[in-house]
Amino acid sequence: MRLGSSSLAVLFSAAALSVPAGAQALLPWETASAISWRAGLGTHNGTEEPSGAASFPSHGPITVKLSADGTLRLVGAKGVRHLRMGLPGRPLRAWRDAGIPLPLAGVESVSGSWQFPRDTPLAKGIQALPWGGEDFRNSLNGLLWILDDGEHFLTVVHPATARVVFLPLPTGQDFRLRVTPGYLELLEKPRNESSSAPRRWSLPWLALMPQFAKLAQPEETPAPGTALIPFPKD
Repeated sequence: MRLGSSSLAVLFSAAALSVPAGAQALLPWETASAISWRAGLGTHNGTEEPSGAASFPSHGPITVKLSADGTLRLVGAKGVRHLRMGLPGRPLRAWRDAGIPLPLAGVESVSGSWQFPRDTPLAKGIQALPWGGEDFRNSLNGLLWILDDGEHFLTVVHPATARVVFLPLPTGQDFRLRVTPGYLELLEKPRNESSSAPRRWSLPWLALMPQFAKLAQPEETPAPGTALIPFPKD
C-alpha cells in the first residue's frame, strides 16, 4: 500500500487519537470482510454491454472529487462537504454506474471531478434491488468504483449516502472491471506476451448483499460547525 501523501496522515490522525493506549488503529479497508471470488467468468444472462439506462452516465447535484494522492471528497449542491477521506493507494482507474469507464487526468496516478445523483436505486434500500436473477446493472446507477495502485482493494462509493465499502481483490495485477447482468467480473492483463488468456474472476451480485446494505444506509448527520462556519466547506 502506498498512501503517498502527508495529507492522508492528517485524515486518520483524529481516529488514531481515540484508540486506547497500546492498541493499533485500523484503517477502514483493513476491516473489510473477505470475499470469495470465483475463478473464471460467470454466466452473463444476456449481453455483456450495459443496456437501457445502465449504458448512460448518471447526473446529479453531488460532486465527487478524486485527487491524484488518493483523497476523495463529496460535496453537495450548496458546497457543503459530506465526506473527505483517503483511499488505500493512489487511484489508477475508475468506473461509474454499471461499469462506465471514467476519463482520468494524469499518468502515474489519476484525478477527476464528476457529478452524481442523490436519488439512486440503492438509496431506496436493498429490498428494492432485483436479487432474483434479473439484470442487476440498472441497480448500480449512482455508484463510483475505484482501483488504486496497491490493487488489493476495489473501493466502491455511493455518493448519495456518503458511504464507502472496500472489496478485497484476488491476488493479481493490472485488473479491469466488467459488469454483467448477474456478476461483477475482474480480468487481469497477461503479464507477458507468452501468456495466453488473461486470468479471470467473477462474483455474483447476491454475494455482495452485505456491502450493498452498508452503502444503502442513510448518511450520518455531519458534525456541527462553528458560528462563523456552520457547515464544513470543501
